Amino acid sequence: MHKEDNTEESKKRRKPFAGWAGFLKKKNIGEDAVRKDAVRKDTVRDDAVLEDSARDDEVRKEGSPEEAAPKSDLLSRLLVILGILLLLLAFSIAGYLVWQYTDAQNRYTQIQSTAGLEVTQSRTVDRDTKLEDLRFDWDALRALNPEVVAWIIVPGTNINYPVVQGADNSYYLYHLFDASYSGTGSIFADFEGSKTLDGQHNIIYGHNMFDGSMFSDIFLYTNQDYFDDHRVLYLCTPEKNIELSAISCIKISADAGLRQFYFETPEDFTAFVFETLSASVASTSNLQSVIYDTQTLYSFVTCGTLDASTRITLCCIPVRSVTPSAL
Repeated sequence: MHKEDNTEESKKRRKPFAGWAGFLKKKNIGEDAVRKDAVRKDTVRDDAVLEDSARDDEVRKEGSPEEAAPKSDLLSRLLVILGILLLLLAFSIAGYLVWQYTDAQNRYTQIQSTAGLEVTQSRTVDRDTKLEDLRFDWDALRALNPEVVAWIIVPGTNINYPVVQGADNSYYLYHLFDASYSGTGSIFADFEGSKTLDGQHNIIYGHNMFDGSMFSDIFLYTNQDYFDDHRVLYLCTPEKNIELSAISCIKISADAGLRQFYFETPEDFTAFVFETLSASVASTSNLQSVIYDTQTLYSFVTCGTLDASTRITLCCIPVRSVTPSAL
């Protein structure tokens, strides 16, 4: 019978090899690390692919630099073309306005000649013009326009025009005295006022033109010095020549209620004049006393320079009248 070896040496030989567990453990750890590293690389690769894909999408949306350059050049050319077209439009409008002003002035110069007035190179009326010397060929004027009712002259200004009175207050805003269409329009009396311009309140309108024509000089009366230096106006009708004196220049809104022509009592008229002239921006020094003595008022109306809702109105009273000799 084999004798069991129980010596220490024999026990050591029979003991299982403990190093296999550690070896296998290390091997597993290594494999895990390899797998994790592979996963990490795959993740990085996937992220890179996604970034490249996103970049490709963005390039497709925005276009490559080579594609963007032609688009930028095209936009620049379009802007240049647009700028040129706008300049041409501006020049065309300016040219039309110059032609319109010149045409209107030439037509009114011809009308002055037809009326029997002396035509000079200067548009400014001579300050030495006398009321008694003003004579008009009313028959010749009526032949051109039967709606003529007067002629307005203001010495020292460019105001020297026939006055018409139509069936409304719209037609002569855009028609000259000879009925030709023009933005310059005519000087015209309110259609609801007196046909002979001898009512209690008489209103006459005219455009404020940029070339200084029509009633542009009325706007200058907002300056007190100018007002003081140009207070004499002549309004000539087929019956008589009337000298007017400016008493106030007012600045009001277009709907201020100026268009009142007939009053039941003298007190109503005085109250109207007092309220109207309370908007004075320039006036005679004794305005209050003049108001209570006023029996007839003439209002010459034009627009504000840039504000179409504003009206500049020169208010005048008659001083004297004469009956001129016929031409």
